[in-house]
Amino acid sequence: MKDNFKALYSTDSVRKIEAELIKNGTKSFLLMMRAAYVACDLLLSRSANNIVIFCGKGNNGGDGYGLAALLFMANLKVNVFQVEMPSTKEAKLARTFCIDLGMRIGEWDPNPEMGTWYVDALLGSGISRTPEGKYKDAIEFLNAEKSKGKNILSLDIPSGLNGTTGQGYGSIVWASETITFLAMKQGLLTGEAVDYAGQITFNNLGADEYSKGADAQVLEENDCDFGVLKPSAHKGTRGNVIVIGGMKGMEGAGMLAGLAALKAGAGKVFWVTNTQSLQRPPELITVEPKADIVLDLVKSCRVCVLGPGLGSEFDNLSKNIWNSSIPIVLDADGIRWLARELPRKRKGKLVVTPHPGEANDLVQCKELDRFETILHLREHFGGDWVLKGAGTLIAESKTLWINNLNMPQLGTAGSGDVLAGFVAGVWSLGSQSPARTGVWLHSRFAQDALKQKTAAFLTASDLLN
Repeated sequence: MKDNFKALYSTDSVRKIEAELIKNGTKSFLLMMRAAYVACDLLLSRSANNIVIFCGKGNNGGDGYGLAALLFMANLKVNVFQVEMPSTKEAKLARTFCIDLGMRIGEWDPNPEMGTWYVDALLGSGISRTPEGKYKDAIEFLNAEKSKGKNILSLDIPSGLNGTTGQGYGSIVWASETITFLAMKQGLLTGEAVDYAGQITFNNLGADEYSKGADAQVLEENDCDFGVLKPSAHKGTRGNVIVIGGMKGMEGAGMLAGLAALKAGAGKVFWVTNTQSLQRPPELITVEPKADIVLDLVKSCRVCVLGPGLGSEFDNLSKNIWNSSIPIVLDADGIRWLARELPRKRKGKLVVTPHPGEANDLVQCKELDRFETILHLREHFGGDWVLKGAGTLIAESKTLWINNLNMPQLGTAGSGDVLAGFVAGVWSLGSQSPARTGVWLHSRFAQDALKQKTAAFLTASDLLN
């Protein structure tokens, strides 16, 4: 079983890979039976028995028929229900294989024989609309069984999900496990998919090389550049970061971003704030938000974090920073300024870190999926982008990355401010990949914080301890 994956593909790319294999002599039915074999191997490794398989009309259903035949030959109890008659040559052949072995193929009805394990071979990865009719009924039945503690294995992708985007279409199979074939589908790792896929296993069905380049890549530690800390380094060589934000009433955002920048490598952090009464962290140097002072200070800084807790009273200052040459990490109120002003594409270096709501404001109600959104924003505004959320997307260095370290514990106030600070800190230290390195650090610090805590959840400050 090949569980490791790095390269990620859209469903269209997977179709091209399959077509190339077939053109080069690999039979389509052979690929189907290889998929059935690795799914059978997985179920045997789980000591599964009393297995019920739901088959749709396409090749995903064909995988299900092939799996049923192998399980039957392994002398396991297996029942097969067709939601619709097969429509492809390969699926028809796999169904005939089952019948020739003496298996009975049942018509779907709302009360099939109860199983211990269920297999979802209904729709596959290419769906782009809400499941209807018997497919919807079958999905609802499977989810009801899952809620009773039964196990659900989805073949290729949980039915009701889009394999390219991770978007769900109303009725979605809630899988315990998903085994995906041939090439790893990028949609399994982001968006709604992370709630439904369960444990993911990947098998390339013997296709070790593809001429089709990957559409995205899984982010790993060796993809990061943390900068270089020489033995002779001191605060002057590690670079200065200026944080413009954390204004009165929102001081915490500025503090978190500033402390995170220090934690990630910056030598010194200036915090531009109008607060007077709140005690500041001793590591941060406070500066009044006067344009002439700030713009002069910017000249001695390597990176600017613009936006966390900034409010809407400093739009002119934001505009001046945008038009300067300093590398910017734009977050929170800085992104809201961007959506209001829609300035020209930035020529200077830029990393922007929106959450999905902020990204939707920036694309101005265009109907775009997560992948389309991040690429549109990079093209329109320049720079590199981090689209936060489950399966965070990072568009950096002309490559699309997905962070597969999903941590819902990071969905807490101030977490995004810490991320902005991490990006700025590694950038100040000389990182050539600050966006993806900052994202990776954010997840890793969260993992470390969870190991040290007895509570179920994190606060943003826990990432800095």
